[in-house]
Amino acid sequence: MESNDAEPPITAIGEISALTLNHFFAQRAMRAFAAHFNEALRHTDVTASQFCMLALLHQRQPLVFGEMAAELAMDRSNLSSNLAPLLRRRLVSIIAHDADRRKRQLVVTAEGCKVLASSIVPWSQAYGDMSAFVSQIDLDSMRELFIAIRNLNQHNEPKDAGLD
Repeated sequence: MESNDAEPPITAIGEISALTLNHFFAQRAMRAFAAHFNEALRHTDVTASQFCMLALLHQRQPLVFGEMAAELAMDRSNLSSNLAPLLRRRLVSIIAHDADRRKRQLVVTAEGCKVLASSIVPWSQAYGDMSAFVSQIDLDSMRELFIAIRNLNQHNEPKDAGLD
């Protein structure tokens, strides 16, 4: 009987090596990108993610919790944990929905507006620093790629067999 554990050809290893390096540098680029914005916002006492949430809320408030999660392509529990510091600091508050009291709406508070206003200049400068890089990528495609990978990962998650 022949073994199916044959070694892959050297060319396949070379191709895989190139792909892993691309993955490695894409991952490092995104981390460096986020770190650049976090560093620019360090003196404002909000992270880049928190700034983005404040800006989104400010633009569209009041925003129902589930709608914000969908807009940010986050599950609700992930959004809850990301919003927790903003809620604790009273930069964002939760209000009842006018038509459906079961729904939670999010709004930026007066203090949140101050923090957002003080963060705009450093965020804009950080974005300007990255403009040459950002202009080379199709950001809509990056969003679509993220959503496609997230959906693929959710589809491939093991299903709960319901056995206790």
